[in-house]
Amino acid sequence: MICFDANVLIEIILGRKNAKKCQQYIDLAKEDMAITVLSLDLIMYYAERNKLDLVYIEQFMRLFIWLPMTDTDAEWAFKQYAADDYEDALQIGCALRERCARFVTLDQGLKKKYAQKLQIDLLA
Repeated sequence: MICFDANVLIEIILGRKNAKKCQQYIDLAKEDMAITVLSLDLIMYYAERNKLDLVYIEQFMRLFIWLPMTDTDAEWAFKQYAADDYEDALQIGCALRERCARFVTLDQGLKKKYAQKLQIDLLA
């Protein structure tokens, strides 16, 4: 299973500079695709804030398995994040617990920090 960072999907829905590359990655994915419920919340925030078509956004979000977040993920994140981007640590913790094969992001810092724990595919 592939877990996607919120930034990849936000890039697509807002039509930012890496949107095409992100969409191609999704289109070519052969494994199950997932996002955390934290990512779902962030994506919906941006969709509402930018007055996007919420029916379309919901349909897009339903392409992904929604991974629950647990207290185990939160504890793991507290131990790993070193006071630098708790949200990244929380998402990686969830992806690891759910046994995702890899995590896809646009965040170079996330890749640098967590590449030893999980395969990170960087799209930026």
